[in-house]
Amino acid sequence: MRTLSATDAFTPAIERTKAILRPFSLKLWLKLGLVALIAEMGMQFIFPPVGGPPHSSSSGIGASAGGVNPLLITVFVVAGVVMAILGLALLYFGSRMQLVLMEMVATRSTLVAPSWRNAGPKTWPWIGLKLLCFVIAIAVVGAIVAVPLIYLFRSMPPNSTAQPNPAFWGSFFLIFTTIFVAVFVLLIVIWALRDFVLPFMLFEDAKVGAAVSRTVDLIRRETGSVLFYFLMKFAFTMAAGLAAELCLLAALFVIAIPTGIIGGGFWFALHNAGEFGILLMYVSFGLLGVASLAVFFTAIICIGGAVLIFNQAYALYFIGGRIPRLGDLLEPPPPPFFEGSPQALSPF
Repeated sequence: MRTLSATDAFTPAIERTKAILRPFSLKLWLKLGLVALIAEMGMQFIFPPVGGPPHSSSSGIGASAGGVNPLLITVFVVAGVVMAILGLALLYFGSRMQLVLMEMVATRSTLVAPSWRNAGPKTWPWIGLKLLCFVIAIAVVGAIVAVPLIYLFRSMPPNSTAQPNPAFWGSFFLIFTTIFVAVFVLLIVIWALRDFVLPFMLFEDAKVGAAVSRTVDLIRRETGSVLFYFLMKFAFTMAAGLAAELCLLAALFVIAIPTGIIGGGFWFALHNAGEFGILLMYVSFGLLGVASLAVFFTAIICIGGAVLIFNQAYALYFIGGRIPRLGDLLEPPPPPFFEGSPQALSPF
């Protein structure tokens, strides 16, 4: 496969997305959409909230005759453990689904089970790399923001009636700018991990250190192409997000019209039909609302899944020419042509 630029990768990514999603089947779109959405969730780091129980006082739900209410502490501990388990489970399944989605798009497969089995050995190293990068990013951002934040607190007026001095607003603007830049850099790091490091781990069976090293070498060797890729990806993310929201608004409008008509019909038919009729009307409203929400969430899964599958295909086609095994999956080479040796013609 030849090396593609950020603009050249768009057309084959669109064709790959169409090949995966055609022919249209609601079951297929829901399955692939759920895989894509769970995989996207894998880039989120979910941690349980940290904090101690409320301070004990002479009155309130956190107080008891002997001080802190033991039952309340038990509830907080159990809730924290449950949230921690759920967070780890979501992190694991989301991370594994990232590997599954990448392999399914590369192989143009719609079967989840084979890719799920293949992703098993690579899931925990991938999770460890993401957590390590997340901790480093938080530490760096915290160190950068700490200085202007301290200066902001020092420049605050001594009382609420005093007007803030110019140094206060300067520090506030500096913190806002720093956070914006930090979020953008963190987004670039996330894209670099998912779009560059992960393909080396999945398709080349590279260890974490080797995958990171090869990614760094790639960025050094093709700095301009990689930066332009990130710029195009950012522009596509904004455009795709806007288009998806417009599609969802259109879907919501389409759902609202029949829902309103049917609901109005129930009201006219049952609001004067006595207690049983009113009860039946409210039950009908509830079922109608559940059905409408189900249709709307189906639209979210289908639309979001299609966008995310294209996003994955675009990343694979950009990096595919730089990873031989991935390139052979995206564009299989022609079968070798064996030229037979000339044979003497038989007189018979």
